[in-house]
Amino acid sequence: MAAPCGAAIVFSVVVSMRRRFAVVFNSKAGVAIPRLLDGVLRDLRAQGADVFQLSARSAAEAAERVAEVGRQGLCDAVIAAGGDGTFRAVAMGAAESGLPVGLVPLGTGNVLAHEIGMPRRARDLAAVLLHGTDIEADGGLVNGTPFFLMTGVGFDARIVARLNYRTKRVLGRGAYTYPVLKTLAEGPQVFDVELDGRRFEASWVILTFASRYGGSFVLTRDTGVGHGSLIAVVVEARSRFAAAARAMSLALGRLTAPDRRPAGVHVLPVKRALIGRTTAVPIEVDGDEAGVTPADVRADGPRVRVIVPPRYVADLTNRAANRVPWRSKAL
Repeated sequence: MAAPCGAAIVFSVVVSMRRRFAVVFNSKAGVAIPRLLDGVLRDLRAQGADVFQLSARSAAEAAERVAEVGRQGLCDAVIAAGGDGTFRAVAMGAAESGLPVGLVPLGTGNVLAHEIGMPRRARDLAAVLLHGTDIEADGGLVNGTPFFLMTGVGFDARIVARLNYRTKRVLGRGAYTYPVLKTLAEGPQVFDVELDGRRFEASWVILTFASRYGGSFVLTRDTGVGHGSLIAVVVEARSRFAAAARAMSLALGRLTAPDRRPAGVHVLPVKRALIGRTTAVPIEVDGDEAGVTPADVRADGPRVRVIVPPRYVADLTNRAANRVPWRSKAL
């Protein structure tokens, strides 16, 4: 098949279903009931798949266990059962061996699940895990540590730092209400940002490989998982009103179109970002706390293979034909 517009597209035929799965389950991911995971595992086994669980006490240990089974060739794919943080931990381990990563979304935001259009029913999720195509998705580095969806500095990281994870497990998105209001009431904290040599004074920066944010909100149409482009969204706000207005613009999808984007918001591709070298501000990665700045964010992190539904492969094909180079590989 010829690659349109200079895009390098690689296909191979799926000749058989995946039969051996390792599962990493985060019991603290969100409010989703374990019954969904039980249903997926039951359907996988009913169709002849062998499934075993990898126990881990931390994200670092989960990454190590996944890397180990990948090196030993003990499974055809690994399932991240949890939220975006669980996916990140699993992907860090899988990237080393090229082991495909599937998803059972149990988290609160589930950015990746919305991004790739994962179904909600156990039977349909099992079908994607068994037969879905895996695409190659680029990752980045935050102070040398890999990420595969996004990292935020400033406003949203301050919210995450205030989040009570016990409340989050009970209330889901409702747990964010107090941290959001408290952060808005305090007003913006301005810090230094340098993107490929271009300087800003910002109150919020998001660096993303995903088009979605906070679950279903559309942040940008300039990238997406499997597109290979890191996009920076820089928000300049020096008052409570401006900060609230920018956040509302994101929620309403106004950041996606240049003609609707409010003044003080910049969306641009980036290879390297240096953030908060003179002012210490919180960092979050995929909804989890990640310390404070300074932050050195790079676009040249490890790649991971992600199992996606057929509809997402078709969407990538359409986007590649129109504009964006991408790579895809199936089992």
